[in-house]
Amino acid sequence: MSKDTARLDINGSIRYFLSTAGQAPQSFGIDKYGELPPSHDFAILSNEGGVKSSQPIRTDHFALILCIRGHCSKTVGPHTFQVIPQSIHIVSPRDLHSFENASDDLLLYMILFRDAFIANTFIKEHILDALLELPSEHPPVYHLDDNEFKVIRGLFKKIAQEYQRAHLFYLQVVRLLVVELLFEVNRSHERALQQTVGRTGRKFQLVAAFKKLVEEHFHTVRTVQQYADMLHVSANHLGEQVKEETGENALTIIHKRIFLEAQYLLRTSSCSIKEIAEQLSFDTSSHFSRFFKHFAGLSPSAYKADNK
Repeated sequence: MSKDTARLDINGSIRYFLSTAGQAPQSFGIDKYGELPPSHDFAILSNEGGVKSSQPIRTDHFALILCIRGHCSKTVGPHTFQVIPQSIHIVSPRDLHSFENASDDLLLYMILFRDAFIANTFIKEHILDALLELPSEHPPVYHLDDNEFKVIRGLFKKIAQEYQRAHLFYLQVVRLLVVELLFEVNRSHERALQQTVGRTGRKFQLVAAFKKLVEEHFHTVRTVQQYADMLHVSANHLGEQVKEETGENALTIIHKRIFLEAQYLLRTSSCSIKEIAEQLSFDTSSHFSRFFKHFAGLSPSAYKADNK
């Protein structure tokens, strides 16, 4: 990754996702149109007044996002999934992420925090690490039953209330409530795993391993055959299994990941088109331009100019 690319901090994330179309009423969390909190470690807010889609970004913080109503399509790392009511998903600083096709009625409650924010509790560090680092083979989204949704929504509201009142020791209380929320999310994760036991057979494991390898090696490993060799299977077998499991071609998954990184670098990096092409292992700038235009419908230089 280019040293010139930046990760958004919490205030940067809020400003990035805030629409310029005009102020919207705020019914939950902080007022995004007012003065943002001085701390860069924590914020609680809604998506009200936010954009309807985003380019790929990376952040220096975690996000816990509860869907109250509406829907959108979200990509986090190698996973693309639907955000629907009574679902909660997690975004880690390790993951490139974006979203699109947000419905007009989409309402999300969001908690943004750096791991340093919850480190100052009585919970041991290795337990916090386990709460934050969920298995990468599954999409980081959990569909809550009615009781789970009631409990988790209640915790979001209690955190917002504590934070807004700012009474004595409020940050300590908020930290503990966020940890409690993480435990509740992990409970939902465990229940979801129990319900998907049938999907953890050889095909699922192979495709999950393929996606993980793509995430790790897409800069330099470009063919289905290369990934098949790494997984000790034939290219035909890998392609068939990926197609059955995901509905997409294996090569399409590789190319989509390269394209996402290209978007991110073009938008956030000071590197030239030639330098970005080299970072992504294209033999020439023109090859990279043809590849990018195939997905974006415009050249890398035009995309870069539009996203300054």
